[in-house]
Amino acid sequence: EMEEAFGFSQCLCRELLSAHHVESAVPPHTGTLMTSGPLFQLVYTSIYRAGRVANELSALRSILSVSRRNNQAAGVTGFLIFDRDSFLQVLEGPRVALDATMARIAEDDRHRDVSVIEVRPVAQRAFHAWTMGGCRRTPQQDAVFAAHGMAGAIDRTKVDFETVVALARELSVQATAPA
Repeated sequence: EMEEAFGFSQCLCRELLSAHHVESAVPPHTGTLMTSGPLFQLVYTSIYRAGRVANELSALRSILSVSRRNNQAAGVTGFLIFDRDSFLQVLEGPRVALDATMARIAEDDRHRDVSVIEVRPVAQRAFHAWTMGGCRRTPQQDAVFAAHGMAGAIDRTKVDFETVVALARELSVQATAPA
């Protein structure tokens, strides 16, 4: 009941109450996304600019809530990773929708130093079930990040497309796993 009332997945509600482990901020998408034309994946990084909300969890919840609504309308799916002061994100959908989404992100005062790592055509979505999923890094996930070459603080200048997509896939699976 609480999960449905807040519109978040079981994992997030459990974590909001206990403040530990993976925090999945949006339940898997159950509808059909309308897209036309070829699909693309876009990976970008940015730095979190604090100040508009009380804390980073509130910021993440706010970003994901707005993203979920916008992405549903635009036919965009993806997964956002938040680590202390950095965002890593995979977006997927039609190129025109990704360009419009990136324009909104560039104007969002919660982001600064937005940098697109790469855009690639893809045959299918990796995050088809997520209008926007998300995860805030916790100490319990350090081994997962380390396995993807991101032990310690993320160096945004050294992340690459494949690594971010692989990390997001693994975290999205954890986010939907039963407790």
